[in-house]
Amino acid sequence: MAFNPQAAEIKQAKKENISIITWQEFQGRYLQKSKFVIAIAGAYGKSTTTAMISNILIDAGYDPTCEVGATVLSWGNNFQVGKSKYYVCEADEYRDNFLNYSADIAVILNIDWDHPDFFKSQKSVENSFKKFVRKIKNNGWLITTEQIRQKLKDSIPSNVNFARISDYQTDKLSIIGDFRKENVSAALTVAKLLNIDILKAKKSLSSFSGLGRRLEYKGEIAHVKVYDDYAVQPYTVLKTADALKKKFANRSIVLVFEPHTFSRISTFFKLFVKNLKKTTVDAIYITNVYPAREKGNPKILAQKLTAAIGPKAQFTGTIEQTAAKIRSNSHNFEIILGMGAGDIYKLWDYLDKNGHTTN
Repeated sequence: MAFNPQAAEIKQAKKENISIITWQEFQGRYLQKSKFVIAIAGAYGKSTTTAMISNILIDAGYDPTCEVGATVLSWGNNFQVGKSKYYVCEADEYRDNFLNYSADIAVILNIDWDHPDFFKSQKSVENSFKKFVRKIKNNGWLITTEQIRQKLKDSIPSNVNFARISDYQTDKLSIIGDFRKENVSAALTVAKLLNIDILKAKKSLSSFSGLGRRLEYKGEIAHVKVYDDYAVQPYTVLKTADALKKKFANRSIVLVFEPHTFSRISTFFKLFVKNLKKTTVDAIYITNVYPAREKGNPKILAQKLTAAIGPKAQFTGTIEQTAAKIRSNSHNFEIILGMGAGDIYKLWDYLDKNGHTTN
């Protein structure tokens, strides 16, 4: 909202000289005041990890306030309001939003380069994460990998403790994807630091039902299963698509990928091509680019990406046009995976409106 000067609320606030701040500023300035803050950062995996940590604390009776960057399916929303001192939040690096937080426990899952419209290089990403760790509270904790600690070590205050993310062995998760074990290990490392019984914490995670738009099962169309996911980076696109294919190894899967922002696709073009070629899904539909805050022709770059991937991929245009193509070719697939952070979630809605859907 704060970055859209044309929004009616923003215009009215300016007219009445009302202070305008971002959601992250509001959290850091007001909601986290006098709280024990557990902030989870990283280019990917932070929403799932934040939700996992939140569930562990809730089940352990810690009564935390929780803010997650996606809908937690078991909650029906993305937050919980608790009465204790504990505050669990997702720390988003985009536009340096996470610099509004001073954490008691800061979890860094990874420091990979994303959001090239803001971060112009890997080094600029790392510089922001260095600022983030400098804001950890006195006698607070940094939880991350040894590799990341080494990259950030010159910026870690001497009064900040370090805990390496432990590799916990866990029972089979109810959510899809072996890569989620990284999120589990980070969540259980936090649990151990808070003296929560690890067996009870594992039990909490074993029933974790996941997040909206994170390999979320939507239903069926003409007996074809439909999943929806938020992945936008080359790494997450590959890992997520292959996780679903591993789950349904003997079933044909079409990945419907909506490229997200011109800057991201252009900057990481070769890596997108490499990973989309590499993925084990059976076919790929590429939609128009979702421009978000950027301007450009939504077709040209998407068509270029499609051509570079090769015969496995087809350009399908708008989400509505893609839905029509899926309906006419639904007999060729057993599973549909919609993927992207823009309008691709509407794919299910377009399919549903045509009366072919059963839940």
